[in-house]
Amino acid sequence: MTDRPHLPMRPLWGCETCRAAWPCSSARVALLTEYRDNRVALRLYLAALMAEADAQLAQVHKASDLYQRFLAWTQPQWHSHRR
Repeated sequence: MTDRPHLPMRPLWGCETCRAAWPCSSARVALLTEYRDNRVALRLYLAALMAEADAQLAQVHKASDLYQRFLAWTQPQWHSHRR
């Protein structure tokens, strides 16, 4: 049995495989693996998809916070210990 890729189902932007909001957790893992050496390219790719999703989802319903869904999770978690 082969694992099916977790790809976006347009225009609703759900995952074709698990039906969660795309990028689902499996898609995120796959994208982080694929772009492990070029996080900037990952963010550019996802920003382009976010723009596409924004245009398509606006026709169906009010889009949620697409930045959180598409890009926020790619940022390294910086914790400041300054006082």
